[in-house]
Amino acid sequence: MLQDHPTVEDLTGFLRDASRPGHAARNAKVLRHLLAECRACHDRLDALGWSGSRLEHLVYLPGRMDGREEQPRARANGYNYDRAFARAEQAIDDFLAVAPLPRMSPGQLLKELDQVPHDRQLARVEEDEKFWVPQLVELLIERSHTARYADPEMMLHWARMGRGVAARSAAESLGSAPRLADLRARAWGQYGNALRVASRLPEAEEAMVTAQGYLQEGTGDPALKARLNEQIASLHTFQRRFSAAITVLADAAEIYRQLGETHAFARTLVQEAIASLYAGEADSAVGLLNRAIPLIDHEGDPHLLLAACHNLVRCYIDLDLPEQALSIYSETRDLYKEFGDSLILLRANWQEGQLLRDLGHLRAAETALLRARQGFLDRDLMYEVAVVCLDLAALYIKLKNVEDLKETVIATVPIFRALQVDREALASLLQLQQVADQEHQAMELIRFLNARIEPFAKHGLLK
Repeated sequence: MLQDHPTVEDLTGFLRDASRPGHAARNAKVLRHLLAECRACHDRLDALGWSGSRLEHLVYLPGRMDGREEQPRARANGYNYDRAFARAEQAIDDFLAVAPLPRMSPGQLLKELDQVPHDRQLARVEEDEKFWVPQLVELLIERSHTARYADPEMMLHWARMGRGVAARSAAESLGSAPRLADLRARAWGQYGNALRVASRLPEAEEAMVTAQGYLQEGTGDPALKARLNEQIASLHTFQRRFSAAITVLADAAEIYRQLGETHAFARTLVQEAIASLYAGEADSAVGLLNRAIPLIDHEGDPHLLLAACHNLVRCYIDLDLPEQALSIYSETRDLYKEFGDSLILLRANWQEGQLLRDLGHLRAAETALLRARQGFLDRDLMYEVAVVCLDLAALYIKLKNVEDLKETVIATVPIFRALQVDREALASLLQLQQVADQEHQAMELIRFLNARIEPFAKHGLLK
């Protein structure tokens, strides 16, 4: 009979971070007990919420079986773990395979790469074998992710580099072919995400299909599947396929919930809220965001908290609840300032202008909106400029200021043309000048125009 059973902490650590280095002895003890069908350990798994069926879901690898399912033998004292652990041993072997150490550390390789001119870096990693190190891929993905707000072009550059190194890495360098497939799935997922941020949506979709193919060949790592689902959902949101985004995010959320990854679970709720908001379901988005905010790791990911609060304010604006919006905005102002990101601050200024308008402080709103319009114009963000122009038009209608309304319409015409909006929308914009003194009709036109240009949006603060 086996002795020295794994503790609850051992089992929890194994299930949540078995792939991290430094836990070989613990992992061996856990596996020895589980594969020997230790009843005490099975009971502890049940107590932790890891039923046999749940574990089977996480270790089942499509294609690993020959299609003939074994009939589980009934047990009087609970779930039959035979089928789950029959698959588990090979899956865990692949997942925990020890990769040999590279001759140069990934950090050293990255420093050397930084000395290469920017336009030569990709060719260098493709030509020089010493850079074909899987651990370097992880650093390149991290760099790409870090650049997502400040510099989309650099985000794409580092993602392309990561994809190139992953393509040239060998299975032996990671310990198993499935782990190499996992690495390539991560690299292609990040590359597709970077293409999305750069608004290259057809290419982004192709990259995500490639990433999914590698995922199918990999270890079955559920966290990787969930992360890729998040990236695919972001692409669906940009494509205005909001229902598809929500469906994919629900799958990711369930995986994170099962893994006990609370912060990642909250992130999927925020993404689902953004998709719901732009699908016109602001009420649903409010519920999702109010669930997500208490679960967010505020210190570890303050940007996610800001994204949640920013979009919650937007929800209340859309629901014509400016007092609630102002309350959230006031609590979030310091968080905006913490980032020091000029674009984020600019979006905050725009939101403040909308709130001041809805609360009746029209001249103060005008100042904030004019400042936001100029800031977006300086950054060539034409969609944002167009929407702020429509916000200003609505403001001038409330002020009954026909001259400023006409000037705003004239300034907006070239912006609409730059966005290549259809002729009907352009004609409706010009019509605003004729109905400036008819508030109801003018506001209906503005709502129509907002709907017509919304497809040009890049949705939300979350990327």
